[in-house]
Amino acid sequence: MAAATPSPTSARRQERHVTVFLDVDGVLNSYPVPKLRIMAEGRKKLRAWDYELHYRPAVIAFFDRLVETHEVDVVWLSTWSQRCKTELEPKFGLRNSFAVIEMPDETHNRYADDPQLWWKARAMEDWLAAHEHGRAVWIDDDLAAPTTREYFIERYAPSRLKLIAPDFAQGLTKAHLKEIREFAYPKEDS
Repeated sequence: MAAATPSPTSARRQERHVTVFLDVDGVLNSYPVPKLRIMAEGRKKLRAWDYELHYRPAVIAFFDRLVETHEVDVVWLSTWSQRCKTELEPKFGLRNSFAVIEMPDETHNRYADDPQLWWKARAMEDWLAAHEHGRAVWIDDDLAAPTTREYFIERYAPSRLKLIAPDFAQGLTKAHLKEIREFAYPKEDS
């Protein structure tokens, strides 16, 4: 009896697959957070890379659940680069480990309003070119930069690329998490 060959990924499953590109500062971490907000939002603090980070455990749990229960991959797209894996994943208590796109130089986010120069914009452009039918959510507070935002909005259909730019002082909110869920799992038209 011949061994069963793995079934190819169905077209429907490929269409549903989403890759989430996730920044850290201004997205998961917002700082400073007044004590009342820490309590009201159930925030936690941690120290990593000589910085104090303030985050919502519910947001961290959201990404773990999303990866475990849906056709979603998460990729770190942050100036923290490999520190996302070595420091943040264990300290956040993530059950899953995510891929990392490394910051290629020391420009950090200096060129966030120039999609031709900003390393994150170049990385997204490369990914989108390599994954012709891929769907992505890009979450970065620096996407508030109008030139970069408009560049991606004009080039990519909203059904292919969702841009989320949290307010740096707030980070991801419940409304943002809902947007991510709705993009990854749009309701079928009746």
